[in-house]
Order: sequence, then C-alpha cells, then structure tokens
Amino acid sequence: MKERKNWKDLYPTPIYTLASFDIQLPRSIEEKTYYVLKSKNWVNVVPVTKAGEILLIKQYRHGIGEDSLEIPGGIVDEEGTGSELESAIRELREETGYATDNSKYKLLSKFSGNPAMFTNWSYSYVAYDVEPIYEVEFDEGEDIEIVLKKPEEVKRLLLDGTIHHPQMAAALGIYFLQSP
Repeated sequence: MKERKNWKDLYPTPIYTLASFDIQLPRSIEEKTYYVLKSKNWVNVVPVTKAGEILLIKQYRHGIGEDSLEIPGGIVDEEGTGSELESAIRELREETGYATDNSKYKLLSKFSGNPAMFTNWSYSYVAYDVEPIYEVEFDEGEDIEIVLKKPEEVKRLLLDGTIHHPQMAAALGIYFLQSP
C-alpha cells in the first residue's frame, strides 16, 4: 500500500470531513495532493420476517430531494469489535420498532461505499424472524414509512430502479445471492 502523508482535515461537518493527503504514486514524478471525505463507518440490515417478507423503509433523502425505498441503516457510532452489529440492531429497532434475537443476525458483507472518495466501510447484515416489538425512535427530522414486501417484489424493485441507494441495493443483492 502506498503511504499517504501530511493528512489535513480541511472542512469538518457533522456527517463527514473533507480531508487531503499527499502521496507518491509509481508513475508520478512528484507527490500529489488528493482529497477524500472522512466518515464514520455505515451499517444496514436486511430484515426478514417470520413470514419471509422483507421489511423496507421509505424515507425522504435530502440529496435527491425525494423519497427513497431502502432497508434500515445508519452510521456506526463507535467503531470496533462488535459495534457494527450493535449499530445494525439499534438502527432496525429505532427506525422500525422491529427486533429479533441477536443470534439471528448474520454479516452479509463489508464493502467500500465509494473507495475513490470515502475513507469508510459499509457493513451489511441480515436479521431473520424480525417482529414489531418496540416503539419507533426516529431521529429529529426523520419521517419513515414501513413497507413489507415479498422477496419477488423486492427483486422487481431492484431491477426497475425503485430501490436505487447503492449500499442498500448491494446488501439486498448479496442477500438474494446467498438465499436458497
């Protein structure tokens, strides 16, 4: 791996920090400065009910200025061993009120959401036998609608572009590839 030197946090925000570093690449005569977005890791979860339905959420997304159909997810609060799973459990409970036994969670994948410009990782889980247990705990500004769909319907929504969030689509795709 190439050494990234002279890291500088240029512009911090509550969501990410614009940062720069210098690096000498093999075909470069001199070091060049590159810019990235430093962010906490992300997590999402594919919730599957006892009836085999997949729980989706519909919520407004400021970046595109419209609603987006997704799976529950969010930011990993404290990174480290086990914290990704804890964050997946928390996000499912807070956004939907659904839960299941912790032993029914399985890691689907760890991938980079955008390796060209983000420094973080995204963790995707599946949670089996979820059911409504808790009151939802929306973050300020969240307005989430719960949508239950059969797997065949979710596949159609992926293929027609209705589900368009790349991390969510990847998690669902991996889930379907691993499902019998």
